[in-house]
Order: sequence, then structure tokens, then C-alpha cells
Amino acid sequence: MCLTLAVAVGGCTAGPPPAPEKGAIVLATGSDLSSSGVRRDLIRDWERRTGRAVRIVTLPDTADGQRSQLLAAGQSGNSGYDVLNIDVAWTAEFAEAGVIRPWGTGLDGDFLGSVVKTAEHGGRIWGVPFNTDAGLLYYRKDILHDYGYDQPPSNWGELKNMAAQVAAAYNRKAAKDSTSAKDSTSAEGTASGGAVPKMYGMVAQLRPYEGLTVNTLEAAWANGGDPEATSFTKGEQVGALQQGVADVKDRLDSIMPHEATAMDETESRRWFADGRALFMRNWPVEYASVAGKLKAGVQFDVAELPGRPTDGKRMSVLGGQNLAISADSTRPDGARALIEALTGPAAERCLLERGFAATRDSAYREAGKAPGCPLAPAAADRGEPGATRPPADGEPPYTRTLYAALRAAEPRPRSAHYQTFSKVVQVRVSEYLGSRGGTAIADALAREADEALSGRG
Repeated sequence: MCLTLAVAVGGCTAGPPPAPEKGAIVLATGSDLSSSGVRRDLIRDWERRTGRAVRIVTLPDTADGQRSQLLAAGQSGNSGYDVLNIDVAWTAEFAEAGVIRPWGTGLDGDFLGSVVKTAEHGGRIWGVPFNTDAGLLYYRKDILHDYGYDQPPSNWGELKNMAAQVAAAYNRKAAKDSTSAKDSTSAEGTASGGAVPKMYGMVAQLRPYEGLTVNTLEAAWANGGDPEATSFTKGEQVGALQQGVADVKDRLDSIMPHEATAMDETESRRWFADGRALFMRNWPVEYASVAGKLKAGVQFDVAELPGRPTDGKRMSVLGGQNLAISADSTRPDGARALIEALTGPAAERCLLERGFAATRDSAYREAGKAPGCPLAPAAADRGEPGATRPPADGEPPYTRTLYAALRAAEPRPRSAHYQTFSKVVQVRVSEYLGSRGGTAIADALAREADEALSGRG
């Protein structure tokens, strides 16, 4: 019957076509998208080109607050959101909680392979990489040169030895120079200057928050750990986490200030930029702030994190954010179109030029061969938290180093129970860093980490 009618009227449908989507597309995100800046400008550019409106809902400042609010709203089934800007570590949890919907298609081959992993769970793609991140080693290039080192350390053992030697020599010279200056000013009857701050070998993010989990994972991988493994107590993974934690404590006790146990990204950057640390593990986002005090490429530079002594492999934890469509979105077509625009080749080049880590390989091509950023140059001058003012050639000075680090970087454990795992790491590692050592706490950490990742913790 349907076939007969199809000949007569040109087709057979199950009902009327879907009604056009109405209303603004609602994007839920952290505060880094609620003020002016390149990501906000990309959204406004899309609005101008399509005639669709986007309403940005700002979530709490903390990552935990954002995650909790998105989960609660999504599980209510009536969040009112269309697009979610989520941390890369939340993909598995949000997918299993039914808060986001599958993307439905694969990601094109231009996305960096390491970054694509952050959008995968259970054999499906759940979002699109928006901006990414990789840890870098910041180092005082000028001071290392003065003491005979023209290259950063190749592995963590070399870093420890170099940091201890150079920091000690630097502090001895600074103390001697300070004493000579005091003697001179005293003889002249003038007041002496302030004390020279002590130089430590290194600073990192060891406060009990996500930064400590990241530093712990990188230390475990540097000791032979497998980023793809789902257990820390089986196979080649045995001992990697324990040794990694022991190495972090060893660095804390030998070349770091005790204050590192209370440091996050901002505080460790302050110490490094103030001349109180020779090395620093941190994200590229802090580059511009350091360059505001130190001369980039002369006084300081960045490199990939030190490699493993066994094979020289350098690995960082991947950071960043993905864009996903809310499971209860009433504007899924518009949400998809917006996400495709914000993560396209031209948009990703804009992100790189404004100081973010782009997720596409094409964004890192040589000048003239990369996609062109459609935004007016003036858009870069308004500033944005986490962005670097673009240099004359359009690329941040650390671009090549960042590209290499991203290609070698790995996601955090892709488990729906990752947050529980991270809390276990934070509690146990903090306890270990404050102890006299021993293996009991580290062994308990490995067992509890496995339980947390499997959902038993």
C-alpha cells in the first residue's frame, strides 16, 4: 500500500517533519569562557555567521564544583543545557551516567591521536576535543648556562643531580656576594640590601588536589608504568606506582622546598618566576605569566618532561577540555553545528595563536601552511585567562616543544570511577609525602587505586 501511495504522491512518511529548533543554544562551561577572549570570540563569530544565538551558563570556579553541578543537572533529565564543556578526565563518568550523548560519528584524522583517546569510552566517541594541554619542564636557562649546562636534563635522575649541584653552587655564590655587599655598604655607612632568596632545585604541584594526581601518574609512568593499564598491582605495572611516589618524595626531600606540598599551578609559577626554583613542572598556560618577569628564551625556556632512563620515552598527562552534547538537549542539531565550528581547523589555529594548545595536527603546520584564523587581530588584545599574547609570527615561542609533548602525552585512567581514584591518590600520596618513608603507604595506595578504578573503592 505504501509503495502504491509513494508512486502517487512521491513518498511515504511516518509523520510530519521535526519542527525547527527554537531558542538560544545553551553552553555550560567554567568561568574561562564567560569573559572576553578567543574562545568567546569564536562563539560570537559563529553567531554572526549563522544567525543562531548562544547563551553561556557559567559554572562554579572549581573543577569539582563544575563536575558536581553538571552531573546533578544532567541526571535530573531537565538540565536545560545543550553543550557541555567538560574536563577530559570526565568523559567515561559522564557517558556512563547518561549525562552526555554519543557523538555518533568518528573524529577525522586531523585530530591528534593522543587527544582523541580522551573522547573515547566503550568503543564510542562521546565528544570533540576543544583545547588540550601537556605538562612541560620550565628551566632557568641562564643559570644552567652559567654552571656549564646548555641543555635541560634528559631523565629525572639527571634532573635531580643537576638541580642539587647547580642550586647549591648558586646559593653559595649568592651568599658570598651578599656578604661582600654588606661589608661594602657597612664600611660606607649605608644600609645593606635585602636578603637574596634561596634557590631550590625544583617546584611542582603537590597540594592534595588534581595536580598531585597528575604529578603522581607522570612519576609512575617514568618508572615503567603503562598509561593504558587498568591495574597497578598486576603484570609490568607492579611497583611502578610505588616507585613513582617514592621518587616524588625523594625530590621533595632533596631539591624542593617543603612548601611544595601546598603548591598549585599558580603558586609554583610564582616561586619559579621570582627566582626561587631552577626547574618547574607546569602547564603551558603559565608561560605568559613567567615571561612577564623573566625574558623568554634567554633567562628561561621550556622542554618536554624528562624521559624514562630505560628507553628515553617522555610522557606527560594530557589536560584540556572536550565539547559534548547534553543528553537532554532540545537543540541537538544546533549544538552539533556549534561544536563542529569551535573545533574545526580554523578555530583550532586561532586557539594556538592565542596561547592555547590546539587539538588538531594542522594547527601546528608551518606558517603559511596552517589553516588561517578568521578572527580579527584585535580579538587577541583583550586578553583571556590562560592565553598568551600572540607574537608577531602568530605562534607562541614554545609551539614546537608543545607539539612534541602532546604527541607523546597520555590520558589519565579512562574509568567512570576516575574521581574516586584521584581522591585516593591525593589522600595517600599526601600522607606518604609527610611520612618518614617506607613502603606500607605506597603499597596500600596501589591496592586502593585498583579498587577505586574498578568501582569497588
